[in-house]
Amino acid sequence: MSWPLERRVTAALLGGAALLMVEVRFEHREVLAETWRAWIPLAFLALLLVAGVLAWLAWQRGGRKVLAALFGLSIAVGLVGAWFHSDGKPLKSMARIGAAWALKPGENGGQKPGAAPPVLAPLALCGLGLLGLLACASGSGERPFRPSESRE
Repeated sequence: MSWPLERRVTAALLGGAALLMVEVRFEHREVLAETWRAWIPLAFLALLLVAGVLAWLAWQRGGRKVLAALFGLSIAVGLVGAWFHSDGKPLKSMARIGAAWALKPGENGGQKPGAAPPVLAPLALCGLGLLGLLACASGSGERPFRPSESRE
């Protein structure tokens, strides 16, 4: 069976979410014992995977809308994560990141690598969510896309 392009894209994004969950679990391994906030992306990604796969299977029966909502929530979780990673000072953290471009290779600018959480890392959830929203919002999803056809 040939699935519509939108459905194939959302399946790939759910696979990416699974890989992201493995990576977040590894990167948060120490901080999970220190704060409840470290569990937010893991709990959300688990929800996205379980509910997302069920919604994907029910694509024509409202599952597409459920997936769109989950991908929208992914953007919110990513923004909250960036806020937490910046200690509530996203502009200051972004300035620090921008200043790194002015450093010579090999210099650390007086900051120990790994001393602070990576501010931009949670935005991976935003990218995942944005792509998912685009896939869920485009086309009718009724018939498969064939490259030989024009979508004009």
